[in-house]
Amino acid sequence: MEDKYLKDFVIALIVIVVLAFGIKDYYIMQKVKTVPKESKYQVLTLSDELLTRIQNIENSIQDRKEFTFTVQKDPLEQNLIVRTKKDLEKQWREEVESMVRLQSTVIMENGDKIASIAYQGENNYYRVGDTFVFGIITDIKEGEILYNYKGRYGVLKVTKLPEKPREITEKSTSKTREYNW
Repeated sequence: MEDKYLKDFVIALIVIVVLAFGIKDYYIMQKVKTVPKESKYQVLTLSDELLTRIQNIENSIQDRKEFTFTVQKDPLEQNLIVRTKKDLEKQWREEVESMVRLQSTVIMENGDKIASIAYQGENNYYRVGDTFVFGIITDIKEGEILYNYKGRYGVLKVTKLPEKPREITEKSTSKTREYNW
């Protein structure tokens, strides 16, 4: 029987001790919150201007962390300013390969109609009723095809390849050297 009272006494004692420490911590915290103006630590505190500048820097860092880059190329690549002929030709080829371009149409004497369409570096031949990138071909005429894509009708005409940039086509055949001193 005495163990029961001893157990209750220990639990009550622990609760009282925890409450006493909680009250003591609360009053210590209240003393710490107020720093007197004449404190020797006044020199170490931040001025309002410096605190504002630090907060602006932190906000800027947070904005940059949340920013989504939409750049296609690597921003750390060193040769973004100067492009060689090889880079320009590669860019031109990628542009040409990404185009859906009608190269030619053929209407034979027996009535067969064939269209040659270039896309992603491949040339494919299509007939009326075939499906291609833009939809279903409904008719092939001389120099153009008519197609249907989700209920909308369109026309794709024969187009030439875009011209290469002048920097690619120019050849430096002159072997004369110009000195810049």
